[in-house]
Amino acid sequence: MDNLTTYSAVLGSIIASRRKALIKEQAEIAAQLGISQASYSRLESGKSSMSTDQIFLTCNALQISPSELFMHVEKSIDSLKSNGYRVIAQTRGSLESDTGKIVVGAALGALLVGILSKR
Repeated sequence: MDNLTTYSAVLGSIIASRRKALIKEQAEIAAQLGISQASYSRLESGKSSMSTDQIFLTCNALQISPSELFMHVEKSIDSLKSNGYRVIAQTRGSLESDTGKIVVGAALGALLVGILSKR
């Protein structure tokens, strides 16, 4: 079984980490994006993909530039890959693949913290 995650899940994990560091609630960020807390939660968990507009609005709410955000995303993807994970594009529908289960949400966040703290 492959170790898989998606670009959306990595992006969401980085955003969730930043939001928690700023001690902000999901509902607060969701309101700034004009979406429900439940919809925002799906974005952070990687179960839904963020639009370009949502990325920019989220960066503004989290006081981070898009370039800095994506620098963290790229670093995380590189770390995941060097630890045997494949990062793939999210497909429509099920988050499961016939090659393995995709790591998303809190599990991915914990994995990234573990991997990045080794360095």
